Amino acid sequence: MLKVLVVEDEVLIRLTVIDVLEEAGFEVVEAGSADEAMELLEDHSINLLFTDVQMPGKLSGVDLAKAVAVRFPDAGIVVVSGRLTPEDIDLPHGAEFFSKPYDFKRIVASLNRLSEI
Repeated sequence: MLKVLVVEDEVLIRLTVIDVLEEAGFEVVEAGSADEAMELLEDHSINLLFTDVQMPGKLSGVDLAKAVAVRFPDAGIVVVSGRLTPEDIDLPHGAEFFSKPYDFKRIVASLNRLSEI
């Protein structure tokens, strides 16, 4: 089973994303900030990352995505934002970007595709 790290600071959004991904057959590890996610990565290996850009704490979702790209070079990365566009941020190579509100069918399809690369 593929493991996805879901990083979203808004609890209701995070729980919705987790429900959708678990129903799609993914194992989910969750964090409410990029800082918390970095701590989780010390104990977990992941196949995929789903992260919002803007987070409380020192690290942004983009910082986290870059760290995951280095530590887990085969991991698929999906970055989302309701305020920024891909042109506003420097994503790691191969990362995919989605705007809010989420199109969950497209996100699940993207995660499945990224897991095959």
